[in-house]
Amino acid sequence: MRILLFGSRGMLGSDLQKEFEDSGHEVMGVDREEVDITHGPNIADVFHTIEPEVVINATGYTDVDGAETNREAAFALNSEAVKYLAEAAAAVSAKFVHISTEMVFDGDNKSGYNETTEPHAVNVYGESKAAGEKHVLVYESGGYLVRTSWLYGKFSQRGKPRGLNFIETMIKLANEKPEVKVVNDQFGKLTSTKDLAQAITQLISGGYIPGIYHLVNEGVASWYDVAKEIWQRCGLKATLQPISSSEYPSIAKRPKYSVLVNTKFPPLRPWQQALADYLS
Repeated sequence: MRILLFGSRGMLGSDLQKEFEDSGHEVMGVDREEVDITHGPNIADVFHTIEPEVVINATGYTDVDGAETNREAAFALNSEAVKYLAEAAAAVSAKFVHISTEMVFDGDNKSGYNETTEPHAVNVYGESKAAGEKHVLVYESGGYLVRTSWLYGKFSQRGKPRGLNFIETMIKLANEKPEVKVVNDQFGKLTSTKDLAQAITQLISGGYIPGIYHLVNEGVASWYDVAKEIWQRCGLKATLQPISSSEYPSIAKRPKYSVLVNTKFPPLRPWQQALADYLS
């Protein structure tokens, strides 16, 4: 297949490009250096170059706190740009794959959220991603909406203030400070970008029908649970202290229990196994 991948230099995009190429597909990767996808006319030239059979959008405005004060920028990249990409993909009858987030949900349901649950975001970032999802769900040529959560990977995390994923941030703090405090009342599913990229490759190559998919490593954990696993596997010496969300104020409200439930795709491996591979 000929694949046009937007966000190819990002943390997930880098793994996606590698996985699809390793599977024998032709991938043209582009990023913000080549095209501004928030400006519709810019996109057409890229599509004419490759005439893709599959279009993957792995871009996004991902600064959750920053979105609260940059609403226009968040919606431009997370919603309007998705509309432009979907329209351009439809013009060449390509499959369209869009990556979304657990933050389209409010986090009030301890049973988690499956593929049929209606979004109800509690922050601007989640609202902008939910708005973008609507452009995928009406895509007639075959739209794949892939929600995932708590991503980490080997490649750099673009668009975040620190530029580091949670695992690397924890290791860095443990080597710099005698005590590290981590929130213990927000729950989700930690997911490896490598595993996610493999799952998306299987999703597109394996004949799965278009629709909503929740692709996450299995097992529910708090951020503190994840940190404990990092401490044990890396032998970190700093004291690890659990705290509540109220003790770690943030600009944007975070969902408390943002657990994605996968009912349509073979389960990904447990998050502990994926993390062990990452740290090895």
